[in-house]
Parts: sequence; C-alpha cells; structure tokens
Amino acid sequence: MTSFVIKIIACFTMILDHIKYAIPSTNNFITVYLGRLAFPLFAFLISEGFTHTSDLKKYYKRLLIFGVISQIPFMLFRTLVGEWKLLNIMFTLLLGLICITIYEKESRKWISIPAIIAIVILGELINVDYRWFGVLTVFLIHLLKNKKLLLVILYFPITFIFYYILIGNAIFKLEYLLYVICTVLSLIFVILYNGKQGKKMKNFFYWFYPIHMLIVYGLSFIF
Repeated sequence: MTSFVIKIIACFTMILDHIKYAIPSTNNFITVYLGRLAFPLFAFLISEGFTHTSDLKKYYKRLLIFGVISQIPFMLFRTLVGEWKLLNIMFTLLLGLICITIYEKESRKWISIPAIIAIVILGELINVDYRWFGVLTVFLIHLLKNKKLLLVILYFPITFIFYYILIGNAIFKLEYLLYVICTVLSLIFVILYNGKQGKKMKNFFYWFYPIHMLIVYGLSFIF
C-alpha cells in the first residue's frame, strides 16, 4: 500500500467523519466509527513527509500557510459540531512535525524530550484540533512506525485516556469503546504501507482539506 492510497483512505474517512454533521440522516455506524480512522493516517503521512522531504522549511511553510487558509472554513464547519474555538488540524500536524524535527535533529535527550513534552502541552493550551492527543499521535507514530507491535500496544491506552478525558465514564460503554478501537485500527494501514509514494498529487490534498469543509458547511443549508 503506497502513501498515495493511504492519503485517499484518510480523505475518504475524513469525509465520512464530517458529513454526518451536515446531513443528519448519514449519522450511522459507518460515518461515526470509520471516521475515526482518518486522523492517525494523516499523522503517519506527516512522518513520511518529514522522512522524504527535500526541503523541511518549505514543508513547515506549507503546513502553516494551509493552516491559515483552512481556519475560517474549519470554524464554519465546527459551528455544525457546536465547538468552533479551535485551531484546525494543520496546526496540530505542524506541532507534531516540530516534535519529530526536535527528536531527529537534537541528539541531547535532556533537551529534546522536555521540549517535545512542552510542545504536546502547547497543543492543549492553544486548543489545536485533537489537542495534546493529536500532537502526541504524530510524534508517537513517527517514533514507532518501524516497531509496529509496540506502536499498537502503546497507542491503545493513550487513545483510551484521550477519550476518557473527553467523555468521562461513558467511555466504558461499547458505543464509545468503539471510538478507541476504530482509532487504533487505523494502524492496520500503517502496517500495510510498502514504503512507496505512488501517484503524486501533493497540492490536491492540501486544498482538499479547506474545500471539503466549505462543501460540508454548504450542504448543511440544504439538508
């Protein structure tokens, strides 16, 4: 499975996750739970982007620019959810990329580890999408993508803690435990990754993010 195929799966499952807010009749098992697959796949793609980019500064700039471009569409979309005072996922991925860079470029662990922890906390403080969990997901997947069993073992309790904080004791109900299970199941596609890029459509995927949110927001006025 190439990174291009993973991008397609990530975009498709993101649409499933978002469309239910615009079209209530689509609120079902598929959209609720398969939508959980999207974010960890985008996190993995950031790790691969770091590994293969020829210009890290441009990579940073691209995430920042599209974070700014996406913010208004994101806030409009989030009005459908009921919580719009967040920074969009591009900023989450950007903070995750900073964590990866620090880990790979700074060999002194007494500097890099506290810095990474600080950035994960920063993600919570500035209220990026998925908060601390999102930033940590990007870094953890990068750190352990070649140790896939360990990645699955560690990611499950971290995901459980995130959802427990988010929804409290209700997490012990099957309907919410499935949030955790489906989020972790996304790692199947990481395991199936063959290390190849596949078809190149880099800018398409960056533009897809804000445009699809505007479309979903527009659909809410029709349905």
